[in-house]
Amino acid sequence: MLYYNIIYMSKIPKIVHQLWIGNKPPPTKFMDTWKEKHEAEDFEYIRWTEEEMMKRGFVSQLTDRINSMEEINGKADIIRWELLYEYGGFFVDADAFCIEPITYLVNKYKAFAGYENEKVRNAGWAPTADYDDVLARTHPLIATGTMAFPPKHELPRLAIEWIKNNEISVKKTGRRAWRTVGPGLLTRLYWQQKWKDITILPSHYFLPIHVSGMEYTGHEKIYANQEWGSTKHSYDIMNTIQLPPQFLSPQKKVSILVSSYNTNASYVKDCLDSIIKQVGHIAFEVVWINDGSDTLHTSLLKKMLDNFKQNSRFTDIVYHENDGNKGIGHSLNTGINLCSNEIIIKLDSDDIMIEDRIVKQLSYMEQNPDTAICGAQILMFHGTEKDKFVNMTRHPSITWNDYIKTFPHWFINHPTVCYRKSKVLEAGNYSINLKETWGNDDLSHDFELELRMLKKYGKIHNFQEPLVLYRLHPNQVTHQGGAKTGGPDHWNKVRKDIIAKMVN
Repeated sequence: MLYYNIIYMSKIPKIVHQLWIGNKPPPTKFMDTWKEKHEAEDFEYIRWTEEEMMKRGFVSQLTDRINSMEEINGKADIIRWELLYEYGGFFVDADAFCIEPITYLVNKYKAFAGYENEKVRNAGWAPTADYDDVLARTHPLIATGTMAFPPKHELPRLAIEWIKNNEISVKKTGRRAWRTVGPGLLTRLYWQQKWKDITILPSHYFLPIHVSGMEYTGHEKIYANQEWGSTKHSYDIMNTIQLPPQFLSPQKKVSILVSSYNTNASYVKDCLDSIIKQVGHIAFEVVWINDGSDTLHTSLLKKMLDNFKQNSRFTDIVYHENDGNKGIGHSLNTGINLCSNEIIIKLDSDDIMIEDRIVKQLSYMEQNPDTAICGAQILMFHGTEKDKFVNMTRHPSITWNDYIKTFPHWFINHPTVCYRKSKVLEAGNYSINLKETWGNDDLSHDFELELRMLKKYGKIHNFQEPLVLYRLHPNQVTHQGGAKTGGPDHWNKVRKDIIAKMVN
């Protein structure tokens, strides 16, 4: 019991290990990225070769097993287990190009590895007496190419013991090295017991492009990109390969504008998760206006935004706190001015974007430069029941000439709006106080600006598919305001007043 307590209290040391054995020249172009990216992060970088092992006095206890293994990658896997057990740290394959330093992961987790790909293959060995493990055969394969442990951890020890006591020769077992001493062994050992201190990370952290063609296109952090082995390339061309352009800074940029006031923390998390899940090679600037939330909500919001920043790629955060509760119109007016990109995606802090919302709206705005504003349909749900939709809107695209024939109160869904900053400013931005402007309260700020833009620019395009999941709950600003002042009848009157004055 004491042994386990010591293990669980241990931390992953800040060491990056790489190994190169055999006669082929090493892929130094790739390996050097790990040293370069971690020089400023206080990591020790060790490139293990036969010479480095002799220099450090490392002697393998599994020499006979290494000699019996026909595959060079299998030999490397055996040494990998021993080095991780002895020294601890992060071990990464030589074929991986470092994109982000792993400092955050090492500080956050007690031990970790990553899936090869959650949807492509599992451990997959035949159910024989010595390998029969249903869980391992049916669970996604865990890659050994990126593992991190504290020294003397029990799982590497068990791997070493299994290799020592079992036949691993490919010729004798009929099983490739990846099954016996590599990912197959890791997968089986992991699922044989409940490892509370080991976290299995998503495959896109280290293997965003799989040999099957599956590619991660979201905005969660990517730490590395692997270029052969379970992916696609041969050793011989490794030093000629460039990092794929989808991992470099995007040329396309948008701002995402959000305002919040004491929003439920779980709703904020859903909102942020929907941003990070957006697909497409696009850089995001998230402009978040805190409209005078109380101390507790402000503290939680700051922590979530910080965590979001740590876990997202191609994303910047612009955070602004109002001096007290100024109202939504004031907050969005401020937010528009803080946005640095021409295309702005509006999002409510309690709503959820469908993963291709931004790429679709941005593409439309690029292809239609005369369009000032566009929207989409919404799927409505109650509270936390995100899979139970109660309604979907059906707003068509509309022109000003069409509008003045029927004067519909709803012609665009506010949480789905995408607009050009220059056009919003040209139209006068959000009214800071509609009561002074129109003689009504400012809870119709969205409606008023969108109608103003429809009149000025002549048309609004609405996607006929839903791009936002709209949450219905009692704490919505519009719900509270409407209830306090007369509910739907109140809103209808406000909109009628605005329409009448704007048309005239």
